[in-house]
Amino acid sequence: MIEAATEVDGHLHWGPIKTHEGRTVRLPRSICEELGVQLAGRPHGPDDLVFPAPLGGPMRWGKWARRYFKPAAVRAGLFVTREVDPKTGQVVMSSALRVYDLRHTCASLLIAQGASVKAVQAQLGHATASITLDTYGHLFPSELEALADRLEQVRTAALANRERTQRGPAVVTLAETAGR
Repeated sequence: MIEAATEVDGHLHWGPIKTHEGRTVRLPRSICEELGVQLAGRPHGPDDLVFPAPLGGPMRWGKWARRYFKPAAVRAGLFVTREVDPKTGQVVMSSALRVYDLRHTCASLLIAQGASVKAVQAQLGHATASITLDTYGHLFPSELEALADRLEQVRTAALANRERTQRGPAVVTLAETAGR
């Protein structure tokens, strides 16, 4: 059974995932190769974690974000903010980027690469395509111009076909001596 750990008041609570249904997340081959290197030589049992905490056990996302994710985002220059630490009075750089923003980035990249609504829905685990469209519909490119062009092509082909078929079949008279 696939489970999720939710942290509440500093304690992890294990339980079923939100949709009660696991899913396969497709990753680019290069990421799979890097992950394979990372996992090589580690246990692969059903209770083993892919991303354990540095000292083992489940990772606490809040601590991981504060210790690793936010500093990495600052180094990358992503959504950097400067704040004054009230205790020290020093300027502290932080990032407004959230781990959850990576999910939105994934959806945006999929859409930019031409993914269908159903593909984005499956990757993100949305229960319905309407949830995906309500959240990311504004990112899908407008198809109206291309559809108008395709309809024009269909109309032109239909008119040409009608012209050809309304004249009727061509009758070719054969000479009386043909075939003798």
